Amino acid sequence: MYFVIIRVVGVSLLLSSALVHAQTQAAMNAQARADFQRADGELNKTYQIVLAKLPIAEKQKLKEAQRAWVASRDADPVRAAKDAEGASMAPSIRYETITDLTRKRITELKAMIDKGTMISPPTQAAQSPNAQASSGSKSEPAPDSFSPDKEWEYTCEEYGIGQCAPEIVNATTSDIVLDFDEEVHGPEASAARVVWAPNSKRFAFNYSPPHAHYAQYATVAFYQLEGDKWLQLAAPLSLVDESQLLQLGKKHLLKDFNPRRCAAERDVVKLRNWIDANTAILYAPCYGRTSNELEAAFLFTLKFDPSGKCKFVETHQMSKKELEEEEK
Repeated sequence: MYFVIIRVVGVSLLLSSALVHAQTQAAMNAQARADFQRADGELNKTYQIVLAKLPIAEKQKLKEAQRAWVASRDADPVRAAKDAEGASMAPSIRYETITDLTRKRITELKAMIDKGTMISPPTQAAQSPNAQASSGSKSEPAPDSFSPDKEWEYTCEEYGIGQCAPEIVNATTSDIVLDFDEEVHGPEASAARVVWAPNSKRFAFNYSPPHAHYAQYATVAFYQLEGDKWLQLAAPLSLVDESQLLQLGKKHLLKDFNPRRCAAERDVVKLRNWIDANTAILYAPCYGRTSNELEAAFLFTLKFDPSGKCKFVETHQMSKKELEEEEK
């Protein structure tokens, strides 16, 4: 009987030890990811500072060098974690490697500022075969990439796995007329989308902000054509720590709905469609904090005046049937 008890206790200790190890490793993975996000945020700020100091003729050179470097950086951690493939430590190895590369790139960019040299030769990371193979290709244009009048086109030139450089170009000359890297400071553009107004004088840009804490965080920016230039309009929602649904809840949600029940990591507000040249519909889903399922969703009607100012004029909470259709 004592032997049986000892065996049971031993098995229990082993299981407890395994559980503690799993929890510890999960915490280490989360910390490694947080360290990378901080480094990546600093990289973006440093890159923007350097870019702002460049003459127009030099901006494109730095953009191309940075895109090649990003493509190489994102490929290196995959190789670094290969030996740990399938193990719980693989995420930590990947993030530690990518963080180290990012910090080295920050140092390089800061040196450009200190020395007054804006463009440096490509680093070793930027010369990898993977970077060279992925650079310069274009993703297939979406059906709505062209404006209704066919004068403008949304393009996104790929420079890394799941990454591209979003731009608006003149469809006739192919000249770049709007660079989203500068407008919204390097959006996570692979899932970005432009939605044109019927008169081709406005569009909405659905995108994920750079270095968003959560992969499913998304927002929208609006642009209006003034002469031959596209100008960004005042954002209907601010990009702050407070969720967009909480911002909407202060004025535009139903009083009996509590937006704090929605998961902040799935904070998504995007343009659904244009009703006419001056009327847009925003879509905002609410995924439960505990259930992580779609519990509610709202459609907000925005009205634009000739100057581009917008205001919320209507809020519609989607019915259960509409939510079921949305999930499909």
